[in-house]
Amino acid sequence: MARARSTFGDIGAVGAAQQAGFTVVEMVVSLGVTIILLVAVLTTFDLNNKVAKVQTNVADMQQSLRVAQDELVRTLRMSGRGGLPLTEPPGFPLPQGVALQISDNVAANTFMLAGDPETRVLPGTDVVTTRGVFQTLYQTNTSGALWLNDQANPTRGTVTILNVTPGGTNQDLEPLITAINAGTQEAILLVSTLDDSIHAVVQLVPGTSDITGGPNKVILGFSIKGGLADNFGTLSTGGVFPASLRNVAYVGILEEYRYYVREEHAITADPTSELAPKLARARFFPGTNTPYRTNPADPSNANAHLDLADNILDLQVALAFDSKNGGARADDTDNTGTDDTILETADGKDDDWLFNSASDRPTDAVWTGAPSPAVQYLRITTLARTDKRDFQYQSPLLTQLEDHTYQTSDDANKAVARSYRRRPLRTVIDLRNL
Repeated sequence: MARARSTFGDIGAVGAAQQAGFTVVEMVVSLGVTIILLVAVLTTFDLNNKVAKVQTNVADMQQSLRVAQDELVRTLRMSGRGGLPLTEPPGFPLPQGVALQISDNVAANTFMLAGDPETRVLPGTDVVTTRGVFQTLYQTNTSGALWLNDQANPTRGTVTILNVTPGGTNQDLEPLITAINAGTQEAILLVSTLDDSIHAVVQLVPGTSDITGGPNKVILGFSIKGGLADNFGTLSTGGVFPASLRNVAYVGILEEYRYYVREEHAITADPTSELAPKLARARFFPGTNTPYRTNPADPSNANAHLDLADNILDLQVALAFDSKNGGARADDTDNTGTDDTILETADGKDDDWLFNSASDRPTDAVWTGAPSPAVQYLRITTLARTDKRDFQYQSPLLTQLEDHTYQTSDDANKAVARSYRRRPLRTVIDLRNL
């Protein structure tokens, strides 16, 4: 009988073979594949992270542009509201108008408020000033509303305003009551019943005002001469209190705002540190260089540099006129020097836009001659940049923004400045009150 052969040895060999690990070659190949996949994933993640940062910076920049434009459009559109003319009183030729004033491409070391370094204006940018009744324009009961202490040479007076207009519409007198209670030396615009062009700007005198009528009746006391009234009076028809103003149809608190690019640096005390400009708004008592103060005893200049938007590099303003007073305006949009509309300007080009070219001069007869050309539109252009640099990016060279000509050697065109992404935004405003 044959003996059975043991198979334990064969089984053990098979088990050992099944428990064997990867070879070195297999390990190297699998590790290499894993590394390649990780590198690809990390590269994609890094790229997405960079794109996200850029897009976030761009979104913040666009938001600054929108904030800046919204504030400018909302206020500038109301320039002249209440009856202020563009240039009528003496001493206010273009561009130093009454309702609208433009300081074009300001020089270095220009300050919104003399002696206040926080109001330094960024050189080459524009400053635009607007005046008007931006709150309520009140109607009066014209019979006996105005009282003057001297009909021939008045120095003070009162004007009575009711909470119901002659047409039966309610009007809220609370802003006037608040100004009187606060003791604010407001500028008050008085518009004649004869014609909107006849107006006076006087100073509110809270001490001679009467609010005992509660919300139904307010008597505004005002001064025509002395103190801020002398400055306010330069905005009146003819620069003085009009002799023909003997009754008032409209009354309002006149306000003045100036918009400018404030020169700010990363290190406030170091003007050589990196530029961090801001669009700012300054409120002044109209026709003066005195910052507006609700409390006359308050020495603060905070209203001269209220920041609205960060990283605004430039503000440029252009005015559109109807130089032939024919209801149309010409714009040499193709730079050919010809346009089929109407106009031939002093530089030989058809162009009704002032301050859109380096050759524009506001003293040229086309802007100041008789009949005075009608202003139609205001065009504002703001240039913003991102808050952080993109070191792998170079913005295009800045060449021209309205009448602001940039040189290749300007700081704005240096490599460091161009590593920021930049965007312009332009809006045309209908000056409906002018």
